[in-house]
Amino acid sequence: MSSSRIQRIAVLCATLGTVVVAACDDDADAEGEVVHTEVAASTSATPDGTLKTHEIVPSTPSAEGLAYLRAVAAIQREADDQRGAAAVATLQRGLDLEVPAGLPEAEIVQLELASRIAGLLIESDAAAEAKELLVPMLEPSRSVPLDRASAEALIMLGDAATRTGDDALAAGTYARSIRMMSILRQELER
Repeated sequence: MSSSRIQRIAVLCATLGTVVVAACDDDADAEGEVVHTEVAASTSATPDGTLKTHEIVPSTPSAEGLAYLRAVAAIQREADDQRGAAAVATLQRGLDLEVPAGLPEAEIVQLELASRIAGLLIESDAAAEAKELLVPMLEPSRSVPLDRASAEALIMLGDAATRTGDDALAAGTYARSIRMMSILRQELER
Protein backbone atom coordinates (compact mmCIF):
# COMPACT_ATOMS: atom_id res chain seq x y z
CA MET A 1 0.00 0.00 0.00
CA SER A 2 1.35 3.39 -0.91
CA SER A 3 2.24 5.87 1.82
CA SER A 4 -0.18 8.41 0.32
CA ARG A 5 -3.05 5.92 0.70
CA ILE A 6 -2.04 5.22 4.31
CA GLN A 7 -1.95 8.96 4.96
CA ARG A 8 -5.45 9.37 3.46
CA ILE A 9 -6.76 6.62 5.71
CA ALA A 10 -5.16 8.18 8.77
CA VAL A 11 -6.53 11.63 7.90
CA LEU A 12 -10.00 10.21 7.32
CA CYS A 13 -10.00 8.44 10.67
CA ALA A 14 -8.67 11.52 12.44
CA THR A 15 -11.22 13.74 10.73
CA LEU A 16 -14.08 11.50 11.74
CA GLY A 17 -12.83 11.40 15.30
CA THR A 18 -12.88 7.64 15.08
CA VAL A 19 -11.04 5.59 17.60
CA VAL A 20 -10.41 2.09 16.36
CA VAL A 21 -9.28 -0.53 18.78
CA ALA A 22 -8.37 -3.82 17.16
CA ALA A 23 -9.21 -6.98 18.99
CA CYS A 24 -8.51 -10.29 17.34
CA ASP A 25 -10.64 -13.28 18.20
CA ASP A 26 -8.89 -16.17 16.52
CA ASP A 27 -11.57 -18.67 17.45
CA ALA A 28 -13.16 -20.29 14.44
CA ASP A 29 -16.93 -20.13 14.28
CA ALA A 30 -19.15 -23.08 13.41
CA GLU A 31 -18.36 -22.74 9.69
CA GLY A 32 -14.58 -22.64 10.19
CA GLU A 33 -14.33 -18.90 9.56
CA VAL A 34 -11.92 -16.89 11.64
CA VAL A 35 -13.59 -13.77 12.96
CA HIS A 36 -11.52 -10.66 13.54
CA THR A 37 -13.37 -7.89 15.28
CA GLU A 38 -12.70 -4.19 15.11
CA VAL A 39 -14.35 -2.09 17.80
CA ALA A 40 -15.05 1.41 16.55
CA ALA A 41 -16.41 4.51 18.25
CA SER A 42 -17.41 7.62 16.38
CA THR A 43 -19.32 10.82 16.88
CA SER A 44 -21.27 10.22 13.64
CA ALA A 45 -22.63 6.99 12.15
CA THR A 46 -20.77 4.05 13.61
CA PRO A 47 -18.33 2.41 11.20
CA ASP A 48 -18.50 -1.38 11.11
CA GLY A 49 -14.99 -2.76 11.18
CA THR A 50 -15.96 -6.41 11.64
CA LEU A 51 -13.73 -8.64 9.57
CA LYS A 52 -14.58 -12.30 8.94
CA THR A 53 -12.03 -14.26 6.97
CA HIS A 54 -11.54 -17.72 5.60
CA GLU A 55 -8.60 -19.37 3.96
CA ILE A 56 -8.81 -20.54 0.38
CA VAL A 57 -7.45 -24.05 0.11
CA PRO A 58 -6.05 -24.53 -3.39
CA SER A 59 -7.94 -27.09 -5.39
CA THR A 60 -7.02 -29.36 -8.23
CA PRO A 61 -9.06 -27.65 -10.92
CA SER A 62 -11.27 -29.64 -13.19
CA ALA A 63 -11.26 -29.10 -16.96
CA GLU A 64 -14.08 -26.59 -16.41
CA GLY A 65 -12.08 -24.85 -13.69
CA LEU A 66 -9.01 -24.54 -15.90
CA ALA A 67 -11.15 -23.23 -18.77
CA TYR A 68 -12.62 -20.62 -16.42
CA LEU A 69 -9.19 -19.49 -15.19
CA ARG A 70 -7.87 -19.30 -18.77
CA ALA A 71 -10.91 -17.28 -19.87
CA VAL A 72 -10.45 -14.81 -17.00
CA ALA A 73 -6.73 -14.48 -17.78
CA ALA A 74 -7.55 -13.74 -21.43
CA ILE A 75 -10.11 -11.13 -20.35
CA GLN A 76 -7.57 -9.52 -18.01
CA ARG A 77 -5.04 -9.31 -20.87
CA GLU A 78 -7.67 -7.84 -23.19
CA ALA A 79 -8.57 -5.20 -20.60
CA ASP A 80 -4.89 -4.31 -20.18
CA ASP A 81 -4.98 -2.81 -23.69
CA GLN A 82 -8.18 -0.84 -23.08
CA ARG A 83 -9.17 2.28 -21.19
CA GLY A 84 -12.27 3.62 -19.49
CA ALA A 85 -15.68 2.19 -20.32
CA ALA A 86 -14.25 -0.39 -22.74
CA ALA A 87 -12.02 -1.85 -20.03
CA VAL A 88 -14.90 -1.84 -17.54
CA ALA A 89 -17.14 -3.71 -20.01
CA THR A 90 -14.42 -6.27 -20.72
CA LEU A 91 -13.71 -6.89 -17.04
CA GLN A 92 -17.43 -7.11 -16.33
CA ARG A 93 -17.62 -9.97 -18.85
CA GLY A 94 -15.06 -11.77 -16.70
CA LEU A 95 -17.05 -11.09 -13.55
CA ASP A 96 -20.19 -12.40 -15.25
CA LEU A 97 -18.61 -15.74 -16.20
CA GLU A 98 -20.21 -18.71 -14.50
CA VAL A 99 -17.92 -20.09 -11.82
CA PRO A 100 -17.52 -23.85 -12.03
CA ALA A 101 -18.16 -25.93 -8.93
CA GLY A 102 -15.17 -26.94 -6.85
CA LEU A 103 -12.99 -23.92 -7.67
CA PRO A 104 -12.56 -21.93 -4.44
CA GLU A 105 -9.83 -19.82 -6.07
CA ALA A 106 -12.55 -18.20 -8.18
CA GLU A 107 -13.56 -16.10 -5.17
CA ILE A 108 -10.14 -14.41 -5.25
CA VAL A 109 -10.29 -14.00 -9.03
CA GLN A 110 -13.70 -12.34 -8.75
CA LEU A 111 -12.42 -9.92 -6.10
CA GLU A 112 -9.48 -9.03 -8.35
CA LEU A 113 -11.82 -8.34 -11.28
CA ALA A 114 -14.18 -6.30 -9.09
CA SER A 115 -11.25 -4.26 -7.72
CA ARG A 116 -10.04 -3.42 -11.22
CA ILE A 117 -13.55 -2.44 -12.29
CA ALA A 118 -14.00 -0.32 -9.16
CA GLY A 119 -10.68 1.44 -9.72
CA LEU A 120 -11.66 2.32 -13.28
CA LEU A 121 -15.10 3.51 -12.17
CA ILE A 122 -13.60 5.69 -9.44
CA GLU A 123 -11.18 7.22 -11.97
CA SER A 124 -14.11 8.06 -14.23
CA ASP A 125 -16.09 9.76 -11.43
CA ALA A 126 -18.48 6.83 -11.06
CA ALA A 127 -17.65 6.04 -7.43
CA ALA A 128 -21.28 5.29 -6.62
CA GLU A 129 -21.23 2.47 -9.20
CA ALA A 130 -17.98 1.16 -7.73
CA LYS A 131 -19.52 1.17 -4.28
CA GLU A 132 -22.64 -0.60 -5.59
CA LEU A 133 -20.44 -3.30 -7.14
CA LEU A 134 -18.28 -3.93 -4.08
CA VAL A 135 -20.67 -3.59 -1.13
CA PRO A 136 -22.44 -6.95 -1.68
CA MET A 137 -19.09 -8.74 -2.04
CA LEU A 138 -17.56 -7.14 1.05
CA GLU A 139 -20.34 -6.65 3.58
CA PRO A 140 -18.98 -7.06 7.13
CA SER A 141 -21.37 -9.99 7.67
CA ARG A 142 -19.70 -11.91 4.80
CA SER A 143 -16.48 -13.80 5.21
CA VAL A 144 -13.80 -12.76 2.73
CA PRO A 145 -10.77 -14.77 1.61
CA LEU A 146 -7.63 -14.26 3.63
CA ASP A 147 -5.81 -12.87 0.61
CA ARG A 148 -4.25 -9.70 -0.78
CA ALA A 149 -7.17 -9.46 -3.24
CA SER A 150 -9.55 -8.93 -0.32
CA ALA A 151 -7.38 -6.16 1.11
CA GLU A 152 -7.25 -4.40 -2.28
CA ALA A 153 -11.01 -4.75 -2.75
CA LEU A 154 -11.60 -3.28 0.72
CA ILE A 155 -9.34 -0.34 -0.14
CA MET A 156 -11.26 0.24 -3.38
CA LEU A 157 -14.54 0.17 -1.45
CA GLY A 158 -13.11 2.63 1.08
CA ASP A 159 -12.03 4.93 -1.76
CA ALA A 160 -15.49 4.71 -3.38
CA ALA A 161 -17.17 5.40 -0.04
CA THR A 162 -14.91 8.40 0.54
CA ARG A 163 -15.75 9.81 -2.90
CA THR A 164 -19.48 9.39 -2.29
CA GLY A 165 -19.35 11.00 1.15
CA ASP A 166 -20.16 7.80 3.07
CA ASP A 167 -17.66 8.44 5.86
CA ALA A 168 -18.87 5.65 8.15
CA LEU A 169 -18.52 3.04 5.40
CA ALA A 170 -15.13 4.45 4.42
CA ALA A 171 -13.77 4.36 7.99
CA GLY A 172 -15.07 0.84 8.70
CA THR A 173 -13.83 -0.47 5.38
CA TYR A 174 -10.38 1.10 5.70
CA ALA A 175 -10.13 -0.34 9.23
CA ARG A 176 -11.00 -3.78 7.82
CA SER A 177 -8.38 -3.43 5.07
CA ILE A 178 -5.71 -2.45 7.59
CA ARG A 179 -6.63 -5.43 9.77
CA MET A 180 -6.52 -7.74 6.72
CA MET A 181 -3.04 -6.47 5.80
CA SER A 182 -1.89 -6.94 9.38
CA ILE A 183 -3.15 -10.54 9.39
CA LEU A 184 -1.44 -11.22 6.05
CA ARG A 185 1.82 -9.75 7.34
CA GLN A 186 1.62 -11.97 10.43
CA GLU A 187 1.01 -15.00 8.19
CA LEU A 188 4.14 -14.17 6.18
CA GLU A 189 6.23 -13.94 9.36
CA ARG A 190 5.24 -17.44 10.46
